[in-house]
Amino acid sequence: MTSDERKNRIAKAFSSRAGVYDVAADVQWLVASRLAERVEGSTLPAVRRVLEIGCGTGFLSARLDGAFPDAELVLTDIAPSMLERCRARVGNRPRYLVLDGERPRGLDEQFDLIVSSLAFQWFVDLRGGLRELSGLLAPGGRMMFATLGKKTFLEWREAHRALGLVCGTPQYPGGEDFPWPSAFEHRIDEELVRQPYADGHDFVKSLKALGASEPAPGYQPLTPGAFRRLLASLDGGFAATYHVLFGEILA
Repeated sequence: MTSDERKNRIAKAFSSRAGVYDVAADVQWLVASRLAERVEGSTLPAVRRVLEIGCGTGFLSARLDGAFPDAELVLTDIAPSMLERCRARVGNRPRYLVLDGERPRGLDEQFDLIVSSLAFQWFVDLRGGLRELSGLLAPGGRMMFATLGKKTFLEWREAHRALGLVCGTPQYPGGEDFPWPSAFEHRIDEELVRQPYADGHDFVKSLKALGASEPAPGYQPLTPGAFRRLLASLDGGFAATYHVLFGEILA
């Protein structure tokens, strides 16, 4: 599968779930709220233009609209249906663009603030994508983001390992090996969020409801029998870890 094919699959998955996304997005709402608090609590220079990558249905977007009422706000997502849900939440003041944040073609202006909540983990080339986005920062500008780290879904991975099965969850970087673009100052904080689920089936159902079930490239799905054994091993409830990396890049 090419990178373009993978991106198309991701876009279609999220577009198909836009109408029910908010119901399943407890962690996504929490992370967006915490990122918004970081943005609102930061000492920023005059903010004239704000770019959001992967706005989804607008959890973070609504906070940005309130925090920067006089700034030009550009909201982007790879999934058109997500953008429409965001518009319904935030209104018509921002500019909305269907955009692959990893390859932000067509954005000619520079931005004083670039933000993204739980979108970068879908990048095929994270270092390259961050380099592209960093090039859009105005002098003195800042990028503030939340993405997933290496301990994400640790319990799900361990359940696979205990049964000798290969897990399809993508591999994410940790704070210590994050692929920062060169020539930019940066910093990172880490947080572990534990989300309870009734059982393994509830966990999988939640990811599908979000549109977030695209596996790592090249992964071969488990056989039905192996998948049933995996879910049975998690019967009775478990909590899944979300390893959240809060990063900043300064121009």
